[in-house]
Amino acid sequence: MTNRIQLSKEKDEDNTRAVSKISVFDTALKVEQRENVHTGRRKLHIFNPDTDYALASARRYYTPPAHVVKLRKELALLPALWASNEDAILLIDDFTDELENSELAKICKEKEITVLDRKTLKSESESTGSFDYCPWGWNLSIRQFLFDIFGNDNGLPTEESISRLRELSHRRTTIDFFMQLPCNLVKGLELPQEIFSVDEAMEHYEKNKELYFKAPWSSSGRGILFSGDLEARHVKPWIRGIIKRQGSVVMEKAYNRALDFATEWQCRDGETHFLGYSVFNTSRRGKYHGNISATQEELEQIIVKSSKSDLSQIVSAQKEAIDKIISPAYEGPLGIDLLVTNEGVVNPCVEINLRHTMGMIGLL
Repeated sequence: MTNRIQLSKEKDEDNTRAVSKISVFDTALKVEQRENVHTGRRKLHIFNPDTDYALASARRYYTPPAHVVKLRKELALLPALWASNEDAILLIDDFTDELENSELAKICKEKEITVLDRKTLKSESESTGSFDYCPWGWNLSIRQFLFDIFGNDNGLPTEESISRLRELSHRRTTIDFFMQLPCNLVKGLELPQEIFSVDEAMEHYEKNKELYFKAPWSSSGRGILFSGDLEARHVKPWIRGIIKRQGSVVMEKAYNRALDFATEWQCRDGETHFLGYSVFNTSRRGKYHGNISATQEELEQIIVKSSKSDLSQIVSAQKEAIDKIISPAYEGPLGIDLLVTNEGVVNPCVEINLRHTMGMIGLL
């Protein structure tokens, strides 16, 4: 019999850390039960929120920061929310009591999702057939993790394709994206700039302190410096460190934001498919705080009421830009962050995430 991680059927009255974390992200736990519509192999879902950091490292073996490992452990079963019946979830870290007694574990049982670790994955695959791999995001580290388990690269993306993904995931892609958009959508907005010199970055800072400096690769507002209330002695070392580690920084004007939202997409077979909208909260420093749980109609109304722009035109223009610079070289989930200023102007491309996003969960 295949050795799987057993999920206890006993109910737990306490809120686990995993459930608490999901509450922070405002993720609804009421998931519509769907029949498994797969015509082929089962999907193997992997929650690896360190993917942007791993892309930055460009290493096959990578250890993420402690706070990212903590999140990865607590939400390891998060894919249960969008996985189909009888799919599987692979744990990167050890199975814990908190996971076993979490709401996500209950969803796994209800949907008959198999929970595996690196010790049980190979035997499960040999017993029931190979999987389609579905990580939160691809990078060399997660590819190597799976390669080391199976000893081959069957079903894995090539290192060359991950290298292309890494380049597309660089924040400079937002600059190329901006340049593909119609003039009327970017009128009055300042184009982001990639800066390779600490001195040049500080010159911009001295002229206009209301700026965001961003690391080329990071996520959830990490790797972003809002310089508006900081002295040069704090800004300069940060910029120097990012340029030393990642080669450059991307600089953007800090708009007074009234709303943060995103368009969610799926790239498949060279085509781009619009999934829907998400609305989320961030701090002034750009750190992600959580998504608003609502229907698509409600989210669209929130966006329309905050902005002066034609939302359908923005989505259409984004699709054309994705078709031109992203979908020819990438397959998978894609989220584009936007913002609405206090004046109702929409910045149509703040961030591009070539991976799953928290806002995408209710749309999959």
